[in-house]
Amino acid sequence: MADARSRFTTLVAFDFSSADWPDAIRGTLLTAAITIIPVLQGELEKAIPLSIGAAFIAVSESDQAFSRRWRTMLWTTAGLMLAVGLGATLSNVTVLAIVVTALVAFVCGAMGFLGKRAAVGGLLALVLFTVYVGVPVPMDDALTSAALVGLGGLLQATVSIAMSLIRGQHRLPQPSPEPLPPLSNLWRGNHTFLTHGLRLAVLMTIATTISESLSVPHPYWLPMTVAWMTKPDHDGTVVRVLHRLVGTIVGLLIAFVVVIVFEPSGSGFLPLALVGVALVIAFIWANYAIAVTGVTIWVVSLFAMVGDPVVTTMDARLLATVAAAGLVLLATWLTDGRPRRATAAHRSPNR
Repeated sequence: MADARSRFTTLVAFDFSSADWPDAIRGTLLTAAITIIPVLQGELEKAIPLSIGAAFIAVSESDQAFSRRWRTMLWTTAGLMLAVGLGATLSNVTVLAIVVTALVAFVCGAMGFLGKRAAVGGLLALVLFTVYVGVPVPMDDALTSAALVGLGGLLQATVSIAMSLIRGQHRLPQPSPEPLPPLSNLWRGNHTFLTHGLRLAVLMTIATTISESLSVPHPYWLPMTVAWMTKPDHDGTVVRVLHRLVGTIVGLLIAFVVVIVFEPSGSGFLPLALVGVALVIAFIWANYAIAVTGVTIWVVSLFAMVGDPVVTTMDARLLATVAAAGLVLLATWLTDGRPRRATAAHRSPNR
């Protein structure tokens, strides 16, 4: 009972120790500008990858010294472009997409072995790969989509570096580069991220197979949610699942109410999308449930701009979210055996 109570308290716990509000504001405003420009030009499909690239790079770079920040942004941008290009290429080849999903999921999960930022980059890449494999609306070709995601990421990186220079962050003491652990260490013993990569590969394969085989609405939603929920440790995963469930439900309800009350269409979803992305960038390191609410609003609104229905598919999204939670919790319980209770169990789920 005490464990359950402490997990629920994380829903209202805020950790602003890693928050850099100037960076959050800059990231949000630039993402908004990058999204608005193609919308005003009537090219709504291009707004989606541009917005995703800018927002995800803003998430990946926060709370880092200048010398590490620009490297993280550039490597993450390259990874996102590769994930989008590969996912879009395989979107119409179901069997091959399922096979490749297993490999991509393993690599993205095991990348956490290289450090926290590698883990975040791997997660973001896996999410984008999954979205573009099961994207529910017509999009640009693979090369164009990857290039637009890269453009959004590079614009965010360029402005971030410029702002850091203006703020004099490059003059602060810079940490020495951390040596990368030898890859051979990943295969020695029962390494946490080896287990995580294998578990994620199995889960993503199952989720993608279900989504593609049953022709469910929004085939990206189930595997995408599995990717967001799965953490390397048992207790971290349980807390992450809780936050994901609550955040998704709240985000879908907000989107539903806005659609019912204001009846937006096309570019009318843009303000809602910008509210969602602001919540993501501002709260991703402070409170994961609020960030998930933002992610949900943002993703639903982006695809709604190009014709994806909101009201008639809410039940399918909710069902897929609950199914993902069940899959992740079952897999974690089976592979971890007895959950290891530790103080880390009750940390913020995005750590």
